[in-house]
Amino acid sequence: MFWVKFILIAAILLVVLVLGVEFSTLHTDPVKVNYLMGTTTLELAWVIVGAFAAGVMITALVGMFVVLPLRWQVARLRQAIVSKDQEISLLTRKVGREAH
Repeated sequence: MFWVKFILIAAILLVVLVLGVEFSTLHTDPVKVNYLMGTTTLELAWVIVGAFAAGVMITALVGMFVVLPLRWQVARLRQAIVSKDQEISLLTRKVGREAH
């Protein structure tokens, strides 16, 4: 099962790479980019690659500062549930012995 998933991911990445190379060769027109500090002229492909990279970085930061702490909290709560279940099981056995 691991190999199937690996091959599928590799195939998807290869298709994205080929499409990206094709896109970058077709769109070499210079575009004017306005940003906070000034203006510059870059090829359209580079502008899109930069926007994509910025999106990846923002997603990684959101994942690091929002999603990971929530996952840690879920793990702690699940451990607390296991602990409480063990305690309940121990108490029910203890009560069962006292009833006999």
